Amino acid sequence: MNWIPYTWVILYLALVVVVFLLATLRKDKRLPAEASKPFVRRFFFIYMLITLFFAAIIYKMVDIQYVQGDALRSLSKVHFPKADTIAAKRGNILSDDGRLLSSSIPYYYLYLDTRVEALRQVDKKTGKTYFDTHVGDLAKAMAHKFGGSAKQYEKDLRKAYKQRKSAYRLYPKAVSHLDLLEIKQFPILKRGAIQGGFSAQERIIRERPYGTLASRTIGGIYGIEGRGKNGLEMAYDSLLRGTEGLAIRRKQAGRSVQIITKEPQDGMDVVSTINIDIQEVAERALRERLTWSGSERGCVVLMEVETGKVKAISNLQWNAATKQYEETQNIAVASQIEPGSTFKTMSFMVAMEDGYIDSTTMVNTLDGKMMFAGRWMRDHNGRGFGIASVPTVMHQSSNVGVSALIVEHYGKNPKKFVQGIHKLGITKPIKLEIPGHGRVVLKKPGETNWYGTTLPWMSIGYESNVPPIYTLMLYNAIANNGVMVKPLFTERILKDGKTYRETQVEVINPKIASDKTLGQMRGILEGVVKYGTAKRMQSPLFNSAGKTGTSQIFEGGSKKDKEGRTRLQVTFCGYFPAENPKYSCIVYARDPKQGGTGNICGEVYKQVAEKAYILYTQQQDSITQTLWNIDLAKDTRVTKEDLDTIDTNKLPNLTGWSIDKALYVLENEGIEVKRSGFGLVQTQSVNPGTPIDQISSITLTCQEP
Repeated sequence: MNWIPYTWVILYLALVVVVFLLATLRKDKRLPAEASKPFVRRFFFIYMLITLFFAAIIYKMVDIQYVQGDALRSLSKVHFPKADTIAAKRGNILSDDGRLLSSSIPYYYLYLDTRVEALRQVDKKTGKTYFDTHVGDLAKAMAHKFGGSAKQYEKDLRKAYKQRKSAYRLYPKAVSHLDLLEIKQFPILKRGAIQGGFSAQERIIRERPYGTLASRTIGGIYGIEGRGKNGLEMAYDSLLRGTEGLAIRRKQAGRSVQIITKEPQDGMDVVSTINIDIQEVAERALRERLTWSGSERGCVVLMEVETGKVKAISNLQWNAATKQYEETQNIAVASQIEPGSTFKTMSFMVAMEDGYIDSTTMVNTLDGKMMFAGRWMRDHNGRGFGIASVPTVMHQSSNVGVSALIVEHYGKNPKKFVQGIHKLGITKPIKLEIPGHGRVVLKKPGETNWYGTTLPWMSIGYESNVPPIYTLMLYNAIANNGVMVKPLFTERILKDGKTYRETQVEVINPKIASDKTLGQMRGILEGVVKYGTAKRMQSPLFNSAGKTGTSQIFEGGSKKDKEGRTRLQVTFCGYFPAENPKYSCIVYARDPKQGGTGNICGEVYKQVAEKAYILYTQQQDSITQTLWNIDLAKDTRVTKEDLDTIDTNKLPNLTGWSIDKALYVLENEGIEVKRSGFGLVQTQSVNPGTPIDQISSITLTCQEP
């Protein structure tokens, strides 16, 4: 439309120039007067006509643009076809090695339009319609593909044909793309939409190939191709969704044709930090221990020390309706719990930094009972530990010992203690990639909820709220030479298979404490595993360092349940190998009906840690050989003589072995292990002496010693 006025303007100006030239020629007498007069009259006549026509066009343009403009624009919106959106393919979420954790998979519902005239054409030779001739073959093909009776399929198809249904669903469930390609070759259906009446309606479904593994961390979406509602699906929703395209439908040759006006841009892929192999062990171990102990809920997180990358995270909670443990919330990230004795590490680090205590400091724990502000505090063993050093207080997790030292040095200035906790960096506001994460909440001296008992009880992990992943962040910093890094859940973002953005390590606190304090605390935490309350966390493969934590659950003004049982929550947080830490790990369980920190958290920790260690070393053959010859003189579960007689090419007699050692050896040989129970191996499904290369799986029955 815009070129028309400009053409007429150019033509009009050209005529003006012609008339001007004719007039000039006549004036210069280069054109005879007799010849020029009729010629000029004709041009002048044409000039006037064009001028009038041009004026009419200008008038009409002004009328359309300004006088009738609003009305015509409103009318165009009614009659002009609206653009349809073309959904972009949502990006994938991948594991650290590129395996699919969450992906959009197309499925198809199958329909038949029985009104199509081509199906009702009668064959002159047989007198039958095309549908009647081939419906039996279609029914047989469907029965072979989907199961069921071919006669019933044919009966249903004939009924739909008789009723002239426009969208008869051939099969109640959606089928995969591969199935669709096969079904397109079935009788009748292979003729397509126009001749056969066959059509397939696409439905995009968000699938997680590994089921529930890290499901709360991966997250989900609302509906079909909707927005992310939690986890990484929500955190990276704008990148995963991509950009919708646009298309309009127009009639061409009697058919409705879609014309794309804007191509959709598919979403980007998110590469997570999750390692599937470690994640599988983490979820399996956590589920088994929660089930055994009857715990209400629990979590386990494994993190890479130097980078903060979360390699495994599992959160399970008992669902009374389904009678099973499910990932209904991200406990590790969102739950604000009283950390219990894992907080003692922070308390002593603050006192060490202030120069009040060191590894040689002694404290009298009396008989395991001490009063603070009119309230008794007791040690878990009921008798105390006498006069004990700071390392011993930590090794044995003495409540009295910790609180006595903290109250002695900070009783008159509790604000300094709380400030010391803040200086560690654990309370700094950080934005984790998982939406809805919790935060550390500490009481402040001077507030109405600060009592005389607050300082002593805060020092041992009460009257504070710390999500498990924040506790892990602190222990990870101890392992990382004092550098506190933010937990990360993504490695990088991919666009068209290429790195679009890489996740960078984010330092929360470059130095949580002095090298002196860090050195002393690392030695103490290693001793907790070697000599103290975390002995069950020991592994024959490496040394660990960490701290156990047990705290009572106070709800509704009571710590007892309906049966009068004290409700507890148990935790272990640590790192390994102790000498050169690679990973940190936290295990938490709430309200177990049986068992304690060792046989709940300890079993989960060992399985996860040993799996991670095996993958990290990348020297499985040499490690396996070392394990056969390991000196276990102090371990009566498997004797040195037992191991000396083992042929590494044949399955040994595993009776009496600890399950963690059996798992390690067998999984290194590529043998799938199924087990029941925990503790020592009682029976094995494959006979000792069987060649290793002939065994694909084995079942072990275990029992607590």
